[in-house]
Amino acid sequence: MFLMWIIPLLLIGLVVYGVSAGNFVSSLKPAASRACLHCNQAVQNDWKNCPHCGQTL
Repeated sequence: MFLMWIIPLLLIGLVVYGVSAGNFVSSLKPAASRACLHCNQAVQNDWKNCPHCGQTL
């Protein structure tokens, strides 16, 4: 009787793990970036000024 509940619980656990692991992996990806026109260093899309040279983006 006890073994009857293990398989569905394991399946639900695997589904939850798969969904949460997908979100975790996507959160580790770097944000989309572009290059500063003045110093050619990588900057993020939402930045207003380059942190490397101070140029307005």
